[in-house]
Amino acid sequence: MKEHVSGVTGAEPRIDGRSARWNDHRVARREELIDAALAAIDEFGSEVGMDQIAAAARTSKPVIYRYFADKNELYRAVGKRVIARIVEALLGVPPEPDPRSLMLASIDAYLQLLDEHPQLFRFVAQNRLFGDPTAIEFNNPVAEVLTAALGEQLGAIGFDPAGARPWGAAVVGFIRAASLWWLDHPKSMTREQLTDYLGALLWGGGAGIFQLAGREVDARPAPGVFRPR
Repeated sequence: MKEHVSGVTGAEPRIDGRSARWNDHRVARREELIDAALAAIDEFGSEVGMDQIAAAARTSKPVIYRYFADKNELYRAVGKRVIARIVEALLGVPPEPDPRSLMLASIDAYLQLLDEHPQLFRFVAQNRLFGDPTAIEFNNPVAEVLTAALGEQLGAIGFDPAGARPWGAAVVGFIRAASLWWLDHPKSMTREQLTDYLGALLWGGGAGIFQLAGREVDARPAPGVFRPR
């Protein structure tokens, strides 16, 4: 007598083609609406409203809410996209054997994106919908990239890479605060000047670590970064 196993037929589960197509459409349409929100923020500023986003998307708010539960969900999706751009920019920095050059290149890549899309950065960094104020959602993904790079540098000179974790978090907070200041005072410094200035301040501590490892590095700022009165 053959045993009957309930619910086991050996057949592959059937895929509902219509459901798969709808899911694909939904994902694609969400991405299009995020693109429209990014464009609206670039044009209208960090205080952009849903009416302006709907106009940029050439649709209506009720249609947007078919794809996002509410404004907060759309704004968070925008924030994740902006953060992904920052992470991508940092990952795209060419490897530099000189730690000082690597630090300057990373700061410049960060500030370049900020320079090109200041309203997007302000939207993510200051929007209260993200928390207090985006400490986890903004800082962590960026800090992870810097922590990995700094950890490699520490490991290369014989120190525990785990020490890069608080260092990476501190660097992100430092640059983020200075960047927000720069957004409010864009004529105070050029991007190149700010890169050199922040790099000089951050390198001072980093240089001490390399000196401790017996490396001959110069902790002094480059000539001209700090101007005499």
